[in-house]
Amino acid sequence: MQSIKPYLSLLYFSLTTGVTFHVAKEALSYFSPSLTGALRFVLATILLFLFLLITNRKLLKVDRRSLLAFIFLGIIGVFGFNFFFFIGMKKASPMNAAIVVATSPAIAIFFSYFLLKTRLKFQHYLGTLISFLGVLLVISDGSIDALTNAFHGEGILFILLAATCWSLYSVGLKKYIPEASTIQTTAYTALFGTIGLFILTLINGDWNIEFWAIPNSAWLAILYMSVLTTFLGYLCWNYGIQTVGPDKAVIFGNLIPVVAMLTSWVVGESPNVFDLSGASLVIVGIFIVNAKLRSFRIEQKVEAS
Repeated sequence: MQSIKPYLSLLYFSLTTGVTFHVAKEALSYFSPSLTGALRFVLATILLFLFLLITNRKLLKVDRRSLLAFIFLGIIGVFGFNFFFFIGMKKASPMNAAIVVATSPAIAIFFSYFLLKTRLKFQHYLGTLISFLGVLLVISDGSIDALTNAFHGEGILFILLAATCWSLYSVGLKKYIPEASTIQTTAYTALFGTIGLFILTLINGDWNIEFWAIPNSAWLAILYMSVLTTFLGYLCWNYGIQTVGPDKAVIFGNLIPVVAMLTSWVVGESPNVFDLSGASLVIVGIFIVNAKLRSFRIEQKVEAS
């Protein structure tokens, strides 16, 4: 039974994250993108530091070099990702957004080339190309006009920027703080990313809303993203990576767009042949990128989303 725990943890992360794309839509119906991100991470950050306090208080102390890295990665991976993600989710469909975010491992390969000096092989180029062809197929529905509209007015460009931020964050973990523990990294990057989101909400005046009039469904959406996706999800993902390794864990990450698609089906948004074909290409592309990969090691910690 012990050996199945990390796989169940990874499966939990994939399931909750896949559903998050739909849950985010409910929260964004009442909160601004920046406020949605801030509310999500305020609670999650508190829970992460409580967990850190209970499990290993020594990890609350960080040196100056690690602190600067945490600030940079928090701005990129938490603030940047959530800023672009929630703006994109205002218009993008949950299914399309999940498929675009699924390209993160392929994007990370190229960041690793510049930051980690990873040697790129033919499989990296091929897998990335196939993944992006899958994305184009999904958002175009077979139409060039639809493709143009998707990038200019349907939020897909912002989702792609979010995926890029997450990819840079993932590679940055390996580059700048490879010795830091996963819970310490998660807690501190969440803290500084949350501060950035909070400052943005003050600048935008996002708090000037009637909170008492917000329906319970929106608050439940925030609670879901904070506790189930961010706090528990991150812990499960990190535990799975530490136990079985990133090569096997990434396979579960590929389940996220599948879960998002199935959730769309359940709520009445049936995927068409272009959605199914595109999602298949994305997953195949990621498998090709990671096939027999030994020199590239990234602890991919995701979204969200």
